[in-house]
Amino acid sequence: GKARCGRRADNKRRQLKRHETDAKTIAMEDKQLNAAESIALISRMIDNTRNRMLRNSGRPFLVWGYVTVFTTLLVMGAVYYFQDPKWNILWMLLPVLGALLMWLTRDKHTEGKVSTFVDRVINNVWLVMGLTAWFVSMLSLFSQIRLPILFIILLTMGMGTTITGLIIRFRPATAGGTAAIVLAPVSLIVSGYWMPTLFAVGFVVMMIIPGHILNYKSNHTNG
Repeated sequence: GKARCGRRADNKRRQLKRHETDAKTIAMEDKQLNAAESIALISRMIDNTRNRMLRNSGRPFLVWGYVTVFTTLLVMGAVYYFQDPKWNILWMLLPVLGALLMWLTRDKHTEGKVSTFVDRVINNVWLVMGLTAWFVSMLSLFSQIRLPILFIILLTMGMGTTITGLIIRFRPATAGGTAAIVLAPVSLIVSGYWMPTLFAVGFVVMMIIPGHILNYKSNHTNG
């Protein structure tokens, strides 16, 4: 009788162990499935953001790139022609022209447009970068504080472009932003008109060229 009871107890223990093992296996499979679903969801959001940027044909890159280069050349020409640094006030045109062109070239078909988490991250990155550049510019223009404004803006915009390129996995933006980050300290070494020249070159490399590549990809895809 004791042997029979012992065998029953052993069988129950084995059954309990099997149930525990099965439960652990199911839990691990659920975790793996949830992780895989999360990765797939993030990948879809990144792809949606990249595809939306392709449909927009790199508009923000081109608008802010060309406006910045135009304003830089305008300031350089005015300061050189009039031999008066007060013409640096023309830098105030940059945010006005940029915002105006962004509004004029905005996407008018916004029905059914879904903003993903990746979209919000990129928008917030550029909001912080843009406000930082604006704040530093105001300090430099309207206070006694003297800051290497072109260096700071080139570095800040290069960081924003690089982050955007890494998030959406767009190599031209990542490479262009990195090049601008490298050019930023070089602009501190040079003097005279070389500083704004390098500033303009930085925006050509990090915004205008990637913007045209996005244009080409958009046209190629649609064609």
